[in-house]
Amino acid sequence: MVEAFGHLIKIVIGPGFCLGCGTCVASCPFSVLELVDGKPTLKGRCEACGMCFNQCPQTADFKEVERHVFGRNATEGEVVGIYERSFSSKARDAGILVRCQDGGVVTALLAALLEKDFIDGAVVTGAPDLPWFPKPVVATTREDLLKCAGTKYSRGAISTGLRDAVDLYKCGRVAFVGMPCQIRAVRRMKSSTLAVYRLADAVRICVGIFCVEALPYEVFFKKVVEGQLGINLADVAKFDIKHGKFVIYRRGEPKRELDVGALRQFVDTPCKICFDFASDLADISVGAVGSPLGYSTVLTRTPIGEEAFELAKSAGALEVRPLKDVKPGIEAVKRLSLKKMREALEEIGRQQASGQPLPVAVESVSSAFKHET
Repeated sequence: MVEAFGHLIKIVIGPGFCLGCGTCVASCPFSVLELVDGKPTLKGRCEACGMCFNQCPQTADFKEVERHVFGRNATEGEVVGIYERSFSSKARDAGILVRCQDGGVVTALLAALLEKDFIDGAVVTGAPDLPWFPKPVVATTREDLLKCAGTKYSRGAISTGLRDAVDLYKCGRVAFVGMPCQIRAVRRMKSSTLAVYRLADAVRICVGIFCVEALPYEVFFKKVVEGQLGINLADVAKFDIKHGKFVIYRRGEPKRELDVGALRQFVDTPCKICFDFASDLADISVGAVGSPLGYSTVLTRTPIGEEAFELAKSAGALEVRPLKDVKPGIEAVKRLSLKKMREALEEIGRQQASGQPLPVAVESVSSAFKHET
């Protein structure tokens, strides 16, 4: 039996596990799916081909996808996933540093890869239409990258950007940048039994962002930031998380801070049951945790990740030093990874106790993580 869109509704969308990543929409060969309010919706006749169901990251066995990427699974001690080397790094370009998050490593890396003809374009998250509303953008120049700089802290339909990169921009070598769940989505495209090679083969490198949780745009940014706090999103220069605080930087106004713990109430179910902090399935993972202020931690995980990072380094785009030479180092990344695992297990326990279903992506790894934590 082929699992069609109806099965996706029953197992993923209906129970509230949909990530809004747009992978099903991007992979539909008949173009009969579209996103409505962040959720896939049928706009024509479903041909029951099974492509949408078999690309969804929530229907994938995480361990199987991991084996497909690395040829093996992470061991019990590899709590931040499989990686080759770890660094603390920042961009050398002052123009990038002033616009970007933390060390500006992702922007500097992508700009160097474009300049050196390593990639044709990069699928990144920008906010071209509404202030801070996440939307995929195909960046083909340094200027495009700078316009999308800064973490949005909300998920978007990033996989539709990959479709656009291939179909509209004719990119054959794409850098795909995303949160852990979004990286899992694009890896699923290639590891699935119904793989979408047309899109997946165009991805030359996956750059993953460290992520504790995402905040829904309508629920948090519109209703809380704009509605309750009275802050116009158009006036926000940057959002950041530092020292347990969610910081809102406003142009010409004092910054506002919220306790990170208080944000948990706004997080949706897919984030609450997610184990992956350090983007374990990426070629390169990047985040602030583990490095000093103004720098980013970088984990190179695959040969292509190593090659790309060395290319950017040799081009003079990055200042680099071993992560072991800085504080707090890799142990801080491990602590936060374990914390996210434990919180996910607690939420899964609550779901199971109430008789709620769980997506395949969680079922396949929960027992292993229970043992590890």
